[in-house]
Amino acid sequence: MAQRSFIDSIQALPLAHKVVAGSALVVLALAGFLFFQWASTPTFAVLYNELDDRQLSEVIEGLDSQGVQYQVEAGGTRVLVPRNQVATARARLASDGVSAAVSVEGYELLDQSGLSVSDFRQQVDYKRAIEGELSRTLVAMEAITSADVLIVTPEEALFAQNQDPTTASVLIDSLRPLTVAEIETITFLVSSAVEGLEPDAVAVAHVNGQVLNAPGSAAGSSTVSNRNLRMVEDFERSLENDVQSLLVTMLGPARSSVVVRADLSFDEQSVETQTFEQETATPLREQLLTEQLNGSGAPPVGTVGVNGEELPVDGDGTYTYLRDESTTEYGINNTTTLSVTAPGSVKSLSVAVAVDDGSSTGLPAPNPTQIEALVTAAMGLNIQRGDQIEVSAVAFAVAEEPDAAAAAAEDAVAAASPLDQLPSLLGAVAVVLIAVALLFMTRSGKGAKKSAGGAAALPGGAGGLPPGAPQAAIGGGDQQLVGVGAGGNALEAGVMQLAESRPEDVAGLVKDWLQEGEA
Repeated sequence: MAQRSFIDSIQALPLAHKVVAGSALVVLALAGFLFFQWASTPTFAVLYNELDDRQLSEVIEGLDSQGVQYQVEAGGTRVLVPRNQVATARARLASDGVSAAVSVEGYELLDQSGLSVSDFRQQVDYKRAIEGELSRTLVAMEAITSADVLIVTPEEALFAQNQDPTTASVLIDSLRPLTVAEIETITFLVSSAVEGLEPDAVAVAHVNGQVLNAPGSAAGSSTVSNRNLRMVEDFERSLENDVQSLLVTMLGPARSSVVVRADLSFDEQSVETQTFEQETATPLREQLLTEQLNGSGAPPVGTVGVNGEELPVDGDGTYTYLRDESTTEYGINNTTTLSVTAPGSVKSLSVAVAVDDGSSTGLPAPNPTQIEALVTAAMGLNIQRGDQIEVSAVAFAVAEEPDAAAAAAEDAVAAASPLDQLPSLLGAVAVVLIAVALLFMTRSGKGAKKSAGGAAALPGGAGGLPPGAPQAAIGGGDQQLVGVGAGGNALEAGVMQLAESRPEDVAGLVKDWLQEGEA
């Protein structure tokens, strides 16, 4: 009976309305077909980027053998595959020996050397092998994606003082900006692997044109300054953590704040002291010399003796010469002391401690004098050295407690699993599809009404629709969609209003749901 009533209602419609309704159904069917075809089209993601011609041919051949859809973009340097097949396609290509990574040869270059290779070729291959091994080592770091190392080894000079230094340059590409510690690691890795290469002779640059480490004395001083700054920060942080842990034990959490500033000396001093003790002298060597001359007649020509006097001659013509000489060498106790002061000694410390006085939190007020004494003892402060400490009791702000209802709602949403939300999602999809269909029918009805020029009211209710079908409220001369059926709730009304005002966003949302279901 209801079916017969529906057919009678359709037959009672004017010809113009039948044409409009048929056209609307055709348009709706076509739109649904296009929509589902668009929703079922896979979303492509980048598989490999920056490929050369050889790599592109290997990747395409591998994808064809796997039967995977792909797209080639960016002038043949980028290959895209469906998003849900990126990991699988990359793993299968890797198993077949296809990769977009540039293969860098290391010491295996030396395996290709033969008996007829010249000495110059051997030296070049050896340098290339070291460069390749260093490139592999740098790429093994987490943040570095590619690295090129070039080493310049000058010819050996005849004299060591005329020898030119060995230099190196490193060009890297990274996933993120590198830290100072990572740049220093690159510098020390390269310099330690090449004989005669100093760290300040290594230039490190990024592919974006940024110089990360410049060779020369300026780079060395900058590296030392950064290292000293990190040492100071680590030292201050260690002291702050120790004092904060002490205060948390005394006062409880969130009732204290500590700031430490340290002045460290990075001057390396070397003092050598040599001491002699004459009181304990011991003879090491003694030499005695005795000369005696007795004669007569003419004395020897010249002067003799220590004072350069002439040899005296007696009245009878005789002369006598006597010389005694002794030489003694003493060993004196010698003490040599070498004192080296390592950099990083503490010159002064400044400590600021803020504690909660309990005026806002209602907790017992601490004793600043007791806290100052404990912190001074814990840090080993020396007032004569110039150390300073300041303890202040101030009112701490009370932390606002989160709304219990909001927290419970967030926990419920976070705890809900995708399977629990699946019925709601399916219901929402059904409501959206019905809303889109009603939207097309409503707009088609508006066009038919304007073209008919005010036709008579249709039987079967508002708009001539049969009972139980979606109703529309007619007011003024325009129709306004208010619900789905007689029992439409607020959620359905809101979804239908959203579909009418923003159909593109609703269509995109439905497409994302369908793709998630396929994945």
